[in-house]
Amino acid sequence: MKNSSKTFLSINFGCRVNSAETNQWSQILINQNYIPTKTNPDIILINTCSITKKGDLESLGKVRSLHQKYPKTKIYVTGCANLEKLKNIPNVFIYQNNQKEELLKDLKSSYTPKIKDKFSHTHRFLLKIQSGCTQFCSYCIVPFKRSQLWSLKIKDAVNTVNSAVKNGYQEIIITGVNLDQYEYDFSDLIKNILEQTDIKLISFGSIPLNCINKKFIELFKKYPDRISNFLHIPIQSGSDKILKLMNRPYDSKKIINTFNKLKKLPLSFGTDIIVGFPTESDQDFKKTLNLCQNIGFSKIHCFRYSSRPNTKAKIIHDTNSKISKEILKSRSQQIRNLV
Repeated sequence: MKNSSKTFLSINFGCRVNSAETNQWSQILINQNYIPTKTNPDIILINTCSITKKGDLESLGKVRSLHQKYPKTKIYVTGCANLEKLKNIPNVFIYQNNQKEELLKDLKSSYTPKIKDKFSHTHRFLLKIQSGCTQFCSYCIVPFKRSQLWSLKIKDAVNTVNSAVKNGYQEIIITGVNLDQYEYDFSDLIKNILEQTDIKLISFGSIPLNCINKKFIELFKKYPDRISNFLHIPIQSGSDKILKLMNRPYDSKKIINTFNKLKKLPLSFGTDIIVGFPTESDQDFKKTLNLCQNIGFSKIHCFRYSSRPNTKAKIIHDTNSKISKEILKSRSQQIRNLV
């Protein structure tokens, strides 16, 4: 016999921003007396991802398979996947990202351990401080999906962290779609959280190169035990030609200078690298390989270029000779071999 309580199942694909938003969405249901479950839910929440073609297909495939398994259950879908493909499926309701942002804004990024996500049991809290991106890196579909910029005010961030501490969280993981577009000064945010809360540790899902300035580095010196000694800083390429084609907001000189400053601190580093970006030559790849080797990353997420609709990189990809699968595999393996 089915429990009379209302239940829900939440499923997340993609980045930690999505995870933070799924947590908040789950909290809204908990506030309405729903209980998390893994079987026979009354409601299903699915937050999708489209950063790669594979992510898009997996997200949409999950919606369809759950609809098949629970045909009478209401499924609410949001995120960056091509949600148009889900139209006209009975009991599947689509929330565009701007609708989701509107739904979540009153929470000011807060939630409680009652959501039972994969982070809470280790006392880690995902603090979403920013959403949206208008950088338009040429390979990235996100600005087409999440162009609406939003930033959490420093005062609200401090209050949210203090609530998280009261709920037993010991670490906050700061996350955003593009932290480089956080509007209230990223270093000031970190400073205020350190000064006005008792959170034991601040870490970062991923931090853009341009967020790292003198003020940020000084905080590491002042609070060495309260800021994570690991930074994941996506650089994507070490070739100035490719970085320019990617529309990244820095060059290899800026990468080297920034890491030279950070290396004076007891830190380790991770990064994201895209291999096989359209027109990437052996020489371009070698520059990336050498740069990664010189920095000495302890962790590298290596992605083979994935063509995404409407992006400028797709035009370059479609109008130039393709890089063979064998070369893509070789370059990817060489990058992975570094760690």
